[in-house]
Amino acid sequence: MLGLKGCLTILTGYAIAVCALFSSRGRNPSLTDWEKLKDQKILNIDSFGLTGHHLLEFFQDNLAFLGFSEGSYHHKHVSLYYDVFKEYILRRASSKKCLPVESAIAKLNKDVNPMPVHSHNDYWRKLPLFEGLAYGARSTEADVWNIDEKILAVGHNEAYLDPVELTLDKLYTDPLLEILDEVNCQDSDSDRKNGVFFNSPETSLFFYIDFKSDDNELTYKLLMQQYLKSLIDSGYLTYYDMKKNEIVWRPVTIVLTGNYPTSLEILDNGNDDGYFESYQRFAFLDAPLLSLEPKYSKLSVVTTVSFNQLMKHCGSDSWKVSLRGHMDSNEVTCAKSLIDDAHALKLKTRIWGAPTWPSNLVKTISHQIVHDLGSDLLNLDDLYMASSLI
Repeated sequence: MLGLKGCLTILTGYAIAVCALFSSRGRNPSLTDWEKLKDQKILNIDSFGLTGHHLLEFFQDNLAFLGFSEGSYHHKHVSLYYDVFKEYILRRASSKKCLPVESAIAKLNKDVNPMPVHSHNDYWRKLPLFEGLAYGARSTEADVWNIDEKILAVGHNEAYLDPVELTLDKLYTDPLLEILDEVNCQDSDSDRKNGVFFNSPETSLFFYIDFKSDDNELTYKLLMQQYLKSLIDSGYLTYYDMKKNEIVWRPVTIVLTGNYPTSLEILDNGNDDGYFESYQRFAFLDAPLLSLEPKYSKLSVVTTVSFNQLMKHCGSDSWKVSLRGHMDSNEVTCAKSLIDDAHALKLKTRIWGAPTWPSNLVKTISHQIVHDLGSDLLNLDDLYMASSLI
């Protein structure tokens, strides 16, 4: 983290720049002057070498100064913090320079290793998508509702949707396309694609799309045709190769959850050769860990169970584990056998609903789930805590 001396140096530099504007013009700086100063400040942040949660902390600590021209932002929809941060992260992407080492991904997680964490209800975070990537979370999630049969709005409750600004493309698919284009610009035609983790470009980001609307067929159609098509055309989505009968991993892996369609007639758009007649299936079902079948090795890449369901299956429950402070050897053996069965089908595993308090219990259970059970993903809301636990 920046020390006191470093912060004072930065703020002193900003103060000098502001004073220079006042003295050179002999009047209050205009909006244009403020914009120029803002642009210079944001560009100078690159020289500090901040990444990961250190970059997030810097923006939060200096937001009052970084965002003084807030009239140009749409912060009523997400936040001023989000708008200023997004502008900084995507600035180089818009410059059309091909320099992956200075990309948005380099800014977000250059010194961060991917961690087996699912960013639960990611859209509730101060920085949807970007915060999870900054901490190295291997999985993210967006709840979607189809609005007026043409828009997929993101939100937890239908009463509080914003179909203009808080949409799947504006919060997730468009930024993903930009930052992936940026790190694949040197050889865009290559079959090998770099992903969203600087230290591990081969690691795929699991992107859970939680279907909330009743008409899941329409939601799926909108998802495929309007929101995922550009990522598909660019070769960024993991797919099931229907000819070779194998999974081909790419930078982003789409997992359908919630009220999703399960019929192959819908998933493949009525075609024997896939939705876009390419012999590829680009969306995978969230398989149930406690009732796995061999078919899921073709329909899924990940399987999910709640911690309480898992413990009940093993003759216990989450309350017993919480009171004891850890899973005992019988619980570990039983749960691990289920996860091993999933891995035998080449499925990753995700566990949600583990204890979230107190911190000592969270640390112990999280460590057991990841290291003793071997689960690939764990729901954790506090990403800062997660980065220190796993």
